[in-house]
Formats: sequence, structure tokens, C-alpha cells
Amino acid sequence: MFQLSERQRELRNELRSFVDKNIIPQAGSLELSGGFPRGLFSQLGKEGYLDLCFWHLRPGAKYGSTESAIILEEIARGLPSLALSMSPHIQCMNLISLYGSQELKEKLLPAALKGETLFAFALSEASGGSEALAIDTTASFVGDGWVLNGEKCWITNAGAADGYIVAAKSASSSRYRDVSLFYVDAGTPGLEDLVRVPLTGMNNSPTGTIRLNNCKVSAQCLVGRENEAYSLMKVLLNEGRLDMAALAVGMAQCSMECSISHTSTSSRYGRNLASYQGVSFQVARMYEKIFMARNAMYTVADMFQNQQRATMEVAALKLFASEMCVEVCRSAAQLHGAGGFSRFSPVERNLRDCQMLTIAEGSSEVCQIVISGKLYHAQPGEY
Repeated sequence: MFQLSERQRELRNELRSFVDKNIIPQAGSLELSGGFPRGLFSQLGKEGYLDLCFWHLRPGAKYGSTESAIILEEIARGLPSLALSMSPHIQCMNLISLYGSQELKEKLLPAALKGETLFAFALSEASGGSEALAIDTTASFVGDGWVLNGEKCWITNAGAADGYIVAAKSASSSRYRDVSLFYVDAGTPGLEDLVRVPLTGMNNSPTGTIRLNNCKVSAQCLVGRENEAYSLMKVLLNEGRLDMAALAVGMAQCSMECSISHTSTSSRYGRNLASYQGVSFQVARMYEKIFMARNAMYTVADMFQNQQRATMEVAALKLFASEMCVEVCRSAAQLHGAGGFSRFSPVERNLRDCQMLTIAEGSSEVCQIVISGKLYHAQPGEY
């Protein structure tokens, strides 16, 4: 079993108390009203809970990979859509910190770390599906800056974000992998925020599309080197899969805790529900699945921390954790009976929210492609 350090256990307890006090009491009303919970997000920044780094430990970052996974897990236990919005924000902060110009770092990072501004990562396009490099958005260097044209969809934090990191192809290159990243402020002329996409769940994490129409940014807005973003995108996808696993563990933990509370206090015919093995065994299986997923998550996070290759491992983790979460949340709703389908129930919220975890950051099918591809090209003893 993966053993957390004393400091990491203290952090988990600290986060649990923070979530119980500040997030859970308002999670239901926030979810019903919809919209990005900027107040809570700012509070996370003030507490230092946005100062996370999952890879190539950002200089000065307060929390490394394992601590970051703990933080996302605990926040997802309270409000999954808030944890979901944190994921691209953290990715963008780390990209800017490691590969952005000095101008971008000084201008953007202080407010982003405090939760005063929100970032989004604009990668997907309507024709791309699960192919991250199926990019038609173009970037042309004109005069003293870059001009971007194209449309990006399925953007987490769309509309609420103060700035986007946009993936685009150089108009002068025809190579498939020649992709560059650019920071585009939300108020830049030519950037049009289109209609939000209503989702089944994750109501506090807005998702939508932006259009770039002759959108000009300065040369300093290039993040990383021109046409060399492919390697960064692969790292980001791996990080995103670890993020989704943390969300899955947190949501499943919440559903299990609700199930324990409900079945130990609700009674039928003079006995509480937990006294029936048909009920208590279901909760035992929840713990079994969460235990395995959590330990795998900490193991993969530790690999990230030590800069070990973990593409196959994080794909397996995301596949197992996301599908585990769906099973646990469905079982919890069943145990709650009609109450499990009430819009005022965290169990019902988790049942809706968990559905996107098997799709986001690489669907279950994509994760299986990654795993099988690695297995069939590995030498004996490498897996």
C-alpha cells in the first residue's frame, strides 16, 4: 500500500476540514443555480490551494504531484465541477511558468495563483474527436505578432476564463505535428465567446466554444517554441488523466460516505439498512474499489513527482478510476432509493457528474488504445 508522508496526511486532513466547512454547505445551492463559483475559487487561491504542479516541479510551487492529487481529490469530494475547473487552470499556469515569456509570467501568474483570474486550455476542435492533433486553427506571423483563426470547442471554463492557451498550427507549415501554443486574453479583439454547451452534470464548470477571427496577439504570447508544442501536449494529456482520476476518487468517496450515513440511520422493520448483508456488502465493495484506485493514484502521482515515464500507467489509472467511480455512484444512488434521484442529493449530483469522467482527457476507449499499444511494443519484463 502506498504510504503518505506525515505532511501529506496532515494536508489531507486540512483539506477535508476546509471542504467540510466551506464547500459542502453550499455545494447543493451552487449546483442548482449553475455558473462558475468564482468566490470559492478565489478562496482556494487565498489558501494556496491553486499553487499546484504535476510535472517538472515548477520552481517555487507549493505542492508537488502527490499533494496536488490529494487536493483535487478532496475538493471533488465536495464539489466535483470546481475541481474540474481547477485542472486546466493549473495546466495553463504551469505552461506559462515554465515556457512563457517573462512578460507573460509577470503579468499573469500572480493573479492566477491567488484565484483572481481563471485560465482555460483550448485544444479540441469539432472535427478532431479524440485526435488531439486534428487541428485546423492556424497562426500566422504578421508584422510584430501572431494572427489566429479557427474555432475551439469543448473548452472547460469557456466564458468564465480570463484567458486561454490556444493550440494552433503554423500557417507556413504542413507537418502534422507542427503545433504551437499561444496565450490569448479573453478580451482580445477577434476572440468571440460562443454559446455555452449544457451538460448532463458538472454544472459549475462551464463548457463551450470560442471562435478566433483574425485575433492578433503579440510575439510574447507564444508559449514554448514555435511548432514544438506536441511534446508539451502529451505531458498535459497525461496530467489531465491523473486529474480525472483524482476527481473520480473524491466523488466515489463522497458517494460511499453518503451511503454509510444513509444505511446506518435509515431503518426498516426495526433494523437499520446496514444490518442487511445485501446492503452492507455493496458498501464494502465501494471501499474495495476506492482503496485500489486511491493507491494507484498516489503511485502514479509519485512517478510524476520523480519524472518517471508513466504514459501507460496513468492511462490505466484513469480507465480504472473513472469506471470505478461510475459503478460506485450508481450503487450509491440505488441504496438511497428515491432519495438518490433527488436534485438536492449529493449522491444524485455525483451520479450525473461522474458520467463525463469516462470521456474527458481521453475516453475509456482511448485509454485502452494507449495501454494496448504500449504493451504490444514493450519488451518482456517491461510491464
